[in-house]
Amino acid sequence: MANEDLIYRITRAVYDRIGSTTDERTIEQLVTDIYREVQTTGDTSRSSMSRPPAGATEGSSDRMVISVFGLDHPGIVAGVAQILAEASCSIIDINQTVVQGKFAMVIIVDTARAKDSTAELKERLRGGGDKLGVRIYAQREDLFNAMHRV
Repeated sequence: MANEDLIYRITRAVYDRIGSTTDERTIEQLVTDIYREVQTTGDTSRSSMSRPPAGATEGSSDRMVISVFGLDHPGIVAGVAQILAEASCSIIDINQTVVQGKFAMVIIVDTARAKDSTAELKERLRGGGDKLGVRIYAQREDLFNAMHRV
């Protein structure tokens, strides 16, 4: 079973059991913990014949999808980029737009060399967003892909 499918099934099971009113961070951490446990157990018993092919579309746990929203003003891109640079993260892709004074940006980031854990980086981004006057949401790419699969 592909990683994306497994994460999706775990996420659905958690939401079905706990309910959608639970804090998103709690759900994400629970799914991450379960997935790591299953992956660790599966890696020791799985043969190389059953591994997903290289380049599979489930996404990477070393990449994050970061979304930024707010009213447009100078310094938003620079401020977010500074937070990422201080954390030793590399921007892989970035797209931003302004529509009638509303700012929106999506960044794909490589966190393989990050100094902080995913949770710590997410907190730094949230705090930085507060200082910049924008909302910043961040999620591991593999979890993002699984949770937003149609």
